Amino acid sequence: MVLKNSMKRCLIIFGLFVFGLSANADFVELDTDVNMNNFWEKSGKDTQKILDIHSKILNTNKLNKHVSIVLYSASKTINAEAHYMDKSIYVYTGILPYIDNDDELAFLISHEIAHCLDFYDGPLKAFTMRLNPKEYETKADLIGIDMMVKAGYNPISAICAMNKISSESVWDNWIFYSHPKGSTRMVNMYKYIYKKYPEALNSDMVKNINYQNFVYSSQKELNAFNLKEKLQKNQRNENL
Repeated sequence: MVLKNSMKRCLIIFGLFVFGLSANADFVELDTDVNMNNFWEKSGKDTQKILDIHSKILNTNKLNKHVSIVLYSASKTINAEAHYMDKSIYVYTGILPYIDNDDELAFLISHEIAHCLDFYDGPLKAFTMRLNPKEYETKADLIGIDMMVKAGYNPISAICAMNKISSESVWDNWIFYSHPKGSTRMVNMYKYIYKKYPEALNSDMVKNINYQNFVYSSQKELNAFNLKEKLQKNQRNENL
């Protein structure tokens, strides 16, 4: 009996020893290279970039409303959105591969900040936005351009970003789709930039392949607009 009890104790101790080794082995395999000194470099570059640009836009525009921002892990969702209930911006990780530089990210964030500022006007405003979503999407595009320019970013990047991610809905009706067609949004942006930030149209960013694609695909609309502006300019000069 004593021998059997001793054997049992030995087996238990041996089992605990083996289990302990297994647990320690799992722990040792964790990535111990990540620490608080290099966390951002190793694990949080996207988050840090979003936080930095978000803060820069808020501060340079001296916005007196709190708008938070979150990088939300959803690799298959190509989107960023503003939430009415908490006045927060959610940037989905799925959109990041389509953003090539700080300027494009600045437009994405500025557009959503514009929505959040409207949300602060209360539930009636939010309801109105639901009834006229396309109007407020256009408004957010243009206010977003103002905010990003004030923060030092190139507004041409707004068109570059939208050329990659905006859709061309078959049903151009708010009942079926809440956003204007991508081509309509980009042409409206171009007109706004042409009148308010014309120097941007002479910047190197107009050589961007996405901007060039917009120019080719919207050539008819741009030619009509540019001709109209030229005629109006000539008329004004004649009246001087």
